[in-house]
Amino acid sequence: MEKCSKKNSQKPRVGLFNPAAAFLTTGLLFMASAHALGATDKSNIDRGPRVESVNQQGKTVTVIVSDASGELIGANVIVKGTTNGNVTDFNGQVILDNVPANAVLEISYIGYQTKEVPVGNQTTINVTLAEDSQALEEVVVVGYGTMEKKQVTSSVTSLAASDMMKGVGGSDITSSLQGKISGLVMSNNGATNAGTTIQLRGLTSINSGKQPLIVVDGFPGGDIRALNQDDIKSIDVLKDASAGAIYGTRAASGVILITTKSGSNTNGKVKLNYSTELSKKQNYDKPEMLTADEYRARTDVNIVDYGQNADWWDAMLNKDNFSQKHHLSLELGTENAQVYTSFFYETNEGIAIKDGRQDYGGRLNANFKLFDGWLEIRPIVDYRQTARTSDGSDEDKKPNFKQALYNNPTRSPYDPESESGYNVWTGETLDYNIVADRMLNTYEGLDKWFKPEVTMKLNIKPIEGLSYTQTLGYENRQWELHEFDSRYHRTEVTNNRTGRAYLGFDKTENLTSEGYFTYVKEFKGGHNLNAVAGYSFFETNGENFNMTNYNFQVEGVKFWDIGKGSYLTDGKAAMSSAKDITERLFALYARANYSYNDKYMVSATIRHEGSSKFAAENRWGNFWALSGGWRISAEEFMKDFDWVTDLKLRLGYGVTGNNDFDASYMANTLSSDAYWMLPNGNWAYTYGPTSNVNPGLGWEEKAEWNIGLDYAFFNNRLYGKFDYYRRKINGMLYNVNVPQPPYPNGTQWQNIGEMESKGWEFEVGGDIIQTKDFTWTSNLNLSHNSGKILSMWGDGTYINGNTFDEPGWPGEASRIQDGAEIGAFYIWKFAGFDDDGNFLLYNKEGDVIPASEKTDNDKQYIGNYLPKVLMGWNNTFRYKNFDLGINMRSWIGFDVYNSFPMYLGIQGQNGAGQWNLWKPALEDERYNKIRGVKQLCDYFLEDGSFLKIDAITLGYSLSLKQYTKWADRLRIYGTVGNVATITGYSGYNPEVDITGWANGVDKVWDCNPIVRTYTLGIQVSF
Repeated sequence: MEKCSKKNSQKPRVGLFNPAAAFLTTGLLFMASAHALGATDKSNIDRGPRVESVNQQGKTVTVIVSDASGELIGANVIVKGTTNGNVTDFNGQVILDNVPANAVLEISYIGYQTKEVPVGNQTTINVTLAEDSQALEEVVVVGYGTMEKKQVTSSVTSLAASDMMKGVGGSDITSSLQGKISGLVMSNNGATNAGTTIQLRGLTSINSGKQPLIVVDGFPGGDIRALNQDDIKSIDVLKDASAGAIYGTRAASGVILITTKSGSNTNGKVKLNYSTELSKKQNYDKPEMLTADEYRARTDVNIVDYGQNADWWDAMLNKDNFSQKHHLSLELGTENAQVYTSFFYETNEGIAIKDGRQDYGGRLNANFKLFDGWLEIRPIVDYRQTARTSDGSDEDKKPNFKQALYNNPTRSPYDPESESGYNVWTGETLDYNIVADRMLNTYEGLDKWFKPEVTMKLNIKPIEGLSYTQTLGYENRQWELHEFDSRYHRTEVTNNRTGRAYLGFDKTENLTSEGYFTYVKEFKGGHNLNAVAGYSFFETNGENFNMTNYNFQVEGVKFWDIGKGSYLTDGKAAMSSAKDITERLFALYARANYSYNDKYMVSATIRHEGSSKFAAENRWGNFWALSGGWRISAEEFMKDFDWVTDLKLRLGYGVTGNNDFDASYMANTLSSDAYWMLPNGNWAYTYGPTSNVNPGLGWEEKAEWNIGLDYAFFNNRLYGKFDYYRRKINGMLYNVNVPQPPYPNGTQWQNIGEMESKGWEFEVGGDIIQTKDFTWTSNLNLSHNSGKILSMWGDGTYINGNTFDEPGWPGEASRIQDGAEIGAFYIWKFAGFDDDGNFLLYNKEGDVIPASEKTDNDKQYIGNYLPKVLMGWNNTFRYKNFDLGINMRSWIGFDVYNSFPMYLGIQGQNGAGQWNLWKPALEDERYNKIRGVKQLCDYFLEDGSFLKIDAITLGYSLSLKQYTKWADRLRIYGTVGNVATITGYSGYNPEVDITGWANGVDKVWDCNPIVRTYTLGIQVSF
């Protein structure tokens, strides 16, 4: 059963804050916390006796549970040794019947010391629970084990399930984490089936993996898309290398450890929890384009008027969308056996036409203790299936809102006289019917995840604190895609075909085996040791095949009779298959954490790891870390500072690797080279090498040091931490040119180049107000990151990226080379306009030249899309049975390249006028006089700073025990997601993709509707 407290013992970790009020808010947190320490009001608590009712079995007893600040809601009260018990209601009260006079009550609550109280002749019992400082300081999950938070010496951020946002309408759990973890950036285009890019503490590679390692229930390599939010117990983020080094080659970009719920001791009673969410999506702030009448009134170009009225953006919207989510969990347990199982079903309809998904699945987590506690077994079985009706990233397989902006508004997407019902025209590459393209295409994608896992722990009792844990895991991921284009589809009409069918299948299998000894021992004199040593094995295999055929006489069968297309008999159909290169990792590792009186702490980690991706002579690497901590608050000289609850200084250094690149970089691969006629007249392919294997290829290696300070004041009423880090990546992978001969191919992957990044993170949270009826908890985080390329593979070498879309193709807006800052734009510098409205630019000597005379060498590094500060601010208010949550984020001090006026706002640039125009460009003095060809210059750079209200949630909770015996608790809540964005930016959306080294553009060619979500949620516990 989910517990709730007026004290709110589970503290949210992060939040957002207004840039202008940064120091003011922090000061207010200190002042309000100090003032509120004495603000507890208990005068209204009725602790009077109740009339007892005695029967043959026992009597009725009223128990009122509180702490230093007031009553505790949801505390467990049970008659020891029986199943007779319940939880306290919203007055901190519980009534138990049939209680014998010789009974002992056991009262417990998360974050407090369990208390046992004899009943005797009492009928009304007042119990005050004391805070358990060890529990309040939390147990956090670290690599291959857990530790008390007070003993952690590296940078770790922990979230409880209650810290995650509810009802925000995301397709995976990442949407519920926005603004919750300092230094964590997530990018998603908002489509229902879009993937999410995750980046922690900035960029860690150019050509290798850049996302954190996901570890689910101790199994590395998890897929965050396969997780259900309601099944998650906690999330722990290992940020620095000293924390992640034990994961070796996969920890260069950080580690996210996710723990799912498991069963508890329910004294044999079955606990049932059911939750549901009903959601509606709304598009707001769509780009303002000219209406049909406004388009007809244009005089700057010779427009083509088709005599109709169309709003292409509006035609692409699914206004009747409705989403639902249902989750059912069952929990049953005794001291030696606990089971948690859950089932879920959800439909998520997007704001765009034919952009939806349907998910269902289930999970079984169990814990068993055998042989008098010698053996513990935790089996886990997880299954999820997702059916998709669009691709979230492929322009040809998702609703095309880019073209909705371009299209002529005087031409309708519909034609009632056509057999298809749509107005399909061909021969115009810059104007075509995107509504018909979407509706006349069938896209059925199916994702499947199946993960059976088991963890076995042998407690070696003769040696106190020693155990051996063995994990075995198997994961099967499958992807099926079925596609069909109608004979009326534009591509089929253009190519004179009668339908296209495609079937594709991909399968990936992962095997994991981990075995490690753990020794946890507290010795006399305040010495404490937590040590781990073991091995890790991981293997992945994959395969795929697909087929395509065209020209079908019967369209209704679609892809389910693919052999009937005439292209197969004509020899024009396509078919392919492939098997992925087997990848294996094997490692030996050890970690030791030592603390003395929880005052002085030191931690050391080493991992020796080998990867099949490298040549035998260069396959192994060593990754290590060393960190220490000093609890200053435990020193004698701090005794007079009684308002300082905890103050700990941390310092860590670690080395991790990155082998997250394609295995083909080091594989001796062959492919067909040429088609030759043999002497007998037959034709045959010749095969030759397609790669230049580099036997010296090795890991990208990240070395990072981190200094941090953890603090808690006023008896944990104010808490937080500060971290400063600096990292350097060596041996970066680049595909460089090599001579032919001796190499058969012109390029080879080599470890060349260095990159560095640095940054800081600050977190502060506080229980600002804490009274009997009202509490206010606020959490805020700030972070900053910057990076630089130190060297590449030679003087003058560089890589261009961030290519702008057609037509016009103005070039690429990013370049990395020696000394280049990550996030900087590499563009021309604007110098003004000539009398005809044409662009003037600066050349490399600083002279003003016409844009027509520019060269690539005239480009400069201008601006940067990495924010100076990322912020999150989360607030929770509780008044009696009501709760209000407000979650906000802010990015401050960064540049956005606004491509909307560049592509859709320059009058006269669109030839015959077949493109529509962005209306603000006609009304904005910055753009309404431009007549020349668009230029890739800083004229279109703007400050993108914004404050976003991610979610507002209002809830009401009610104890049901006073009304019925079979239900415990009911909670109803409503959430508005993506409430508003406050910004001075003039473009469409300032929240651009800031991950990687080539982004920061508000893209016309990759725009999607901004979606606001309205959600009604219900949670019931039985």
